[in-house]
Amino acid sequence: MFTRDLALWLRRRGHAVTIFATAFGDMADELRFASIACVTELSDIAARPDVIIGNTHHETVRALLHFHDVPVLTICHDRSAEHGRPAQFTQVVCHVAVDENCAERLVHEFGIARERIELIQNGIDLSRFPRRGGLPARPRTALVFSNYASHDAQLEEIRAACVQRGLSLDVIGSGTGNHLPDPAEALGRYDIVFGKGRCATEALCTGNAVVVLDPSSGMGEMVTAATVAHARRWNFGRALLIRPITRENVGAELDRYDAEDAGKAGEWMRAHGGLDATLGALERCAQRMALQHPVIEVPASQRANEVARYMEDWIRRGNPSAAHLTVASLQQHIGWLQQSFNDHQRMHQARIDALQAELQRQAEEARRQMELAAMQAAAQIAMQTAAQAAQAAQAAQSNADCNARLAEAEQQTRQARTELALLQAQLREVYASRSWRVTGPLRRVSTLVRPGSPRA
Repeated sequence: MFTRDLALWLRRRGHAVTIFATAFGDMADELRFASIACVTELSDIAARPDVIIGNTHHETVRALLHFHDVPVLTICHDRSAEHGRPAQFTQVVCHVAVDENCAERLVHEFGIARERIELIQNGIDLSRFPRRGGLPARPRTALVFSNYASHDAQLEEIRAACVQRGLSLDVIGSGTGNHLPDPAEALGRYDIVFGKGRCATEALCTGNAVVVLDPSSGMGEMVTAATVAHARRWNFGRALLIRPITRENVGAELDRYDAEDAGKAGEWMRAHGGLDATLGALERCAQRMALQHPVIEVPASQRANEVARYMEDWIRRGNPSAAHLTVASLQQHIGWLQQSFNDHQRMHQARIDALQAELQRQAEEARRQMELAAMQAAAQIAMQTAAQAAQAAQAAQSNADCNARLAEAEQQTRQARTELALLQAQLREVYASRSWRVTGPLRRVSTLVRPGSPRA
């Protein structure tokens, strides 16, 4: 990725760029499309380069021996790997270290004076890693971002610490079969990222809270606004991994999560860790070399001594036998198979995601249908309840009317009884009166002589 970024950047700046490597993968298509030559044989390069920028040891030596008078800039990317060994030839005008750890290697293991070493740290293409939205006050998701992660005890310790704090944990890296060629989009979905080196730098530029950690080496601390500059100078790398990976150590760093502070650390990283700053420094260094040392004249005897010293060291370390080459070929083939597996896994994962999205859509539609049916049922029940309430009110009114009429009838009955009782009392008074008794014979006579009455 560093070689890709450097080549594309230099090409955009108007430089002619050729990349030499012993093998190329799919990335070569992108580079060739950008008018960058990619060769596996140095004899295919007809034009003499102005500067050689070496990123790996053996390829750098092959290039400087082929172009024997071209100034060379070598870059040490690793404290211990073989590819980080500096090429110690007169043609090498400048040594670059990507962090203080690599600079210490050049000084203490290869006797290179510190003033001959430039510290030019790796940069990130900020356009490929846009800033995510603000971090939540309480983290929800975590990611182990490393090609060295595997399903082992260290990963389980990280997972246990996350589970204790309610965090979901994912892993991105070739070691677990989940290699992503472009992880920029994925990083924005996580709150906390465990990683080192370039992975940690990319996560910080994205705006994640970062715990410096490598599953194969150990762990450091949560990167804060106060420590980001120091950690950056050591490239968030091996020198900071001073503690074992245990759920207690991981948990202690997770508990230091501070969304606001992580945001400040990310802002600092974007201000100081951009790709333009790194590649601009390399461009200036290469241009200065080309101006100050357009041609490196090395006497034949001196070159012979340097080559002899290199071959002696190469033999002492062990030259690559046929078995080594076979193993390397098998490892490359395994890498291709792994990449193919990852591609198929992503394809199937995309299919699974599509099916899950369709299932979620159907579930959402079913939920909406259920809600609509529930609303209709509720409306129907409300209408029935209203009708029943109206009927009940009508019945209550009818009952009240009946009760009123009944009360009125009872009142009239009581009044009639009172009047009847009064008439009966008056009648009894009449029957009891003297006049009634005196006139009794007369009433009988009048009855007998009443006109129209039958005769006796």
